[in-house]
Amino acid sequence: MKRTLAYLWCGFLVLALAQIAPFLHGQESCAAVLREKKLPVKFKTRGSPQRARWEQVDEVLTGLSEDLQGMACKLKFEEIFRTDKEELYIPLTNNLVRVVPETILEGLAVFNQSGERLGEYDSRVSYQRSGGLYATDSYTLYYFQYKDPEGDVESSGNHLLLDDYLVPWSDLSERIAMNTSSGSSGTVP
Repeated sequence: MKRTLAYLWCGFLVLALAQIAPFLHGQESCAAVLREKKLPVKFKTRGSPQRARWEQVDEVLTGLSEDLQGMACKLKFEEIFRTDKEELYIPLTNNLVRVVPETILEGLAVFNQSGERLGEYDSRVSYQRSGGLYATDSYTLYYFQYKDPEGDVESSGNHLLLDDYLVPWSDLSERIAMNTSSGSSGTVP
């Protein structure tokens, strides 16, 4: 009887450890990826008002989203990027809109390159496109909509965004940039 209880107890213990092991491994793997990529990376900037370089933002987010596939990670922007600038804007590139969890950007003030406030981020929009006349594969592209000060919904358009639209780093830094643990992450190819 004691031997049976001991076997049952060991069985329950093994099952319990099997349930939490992937979570513990995922957290360790996330930290390893951050260390390997030497994150947070310091923003390179340009222009006035100061804005992060869209090339750097896209490169870091794309690489990180690919490296984190299959892991359970939840990362804030400030864990991925850093700056010593008091006032800095982050470009809303097509890639950032694609990778970041959709609800994270909602309500953020959207500015143009001159620093003029255009409105508030409303939603992400996706559309399909194929490669050409004989292409059989299609791919998904993203842009966003924002509400202007009068409450009308405006579109960023389905062109390459680069750094046409900006959000303040101070509003974005503590928000979640990637959440691969709950299925609420952005769309990763």
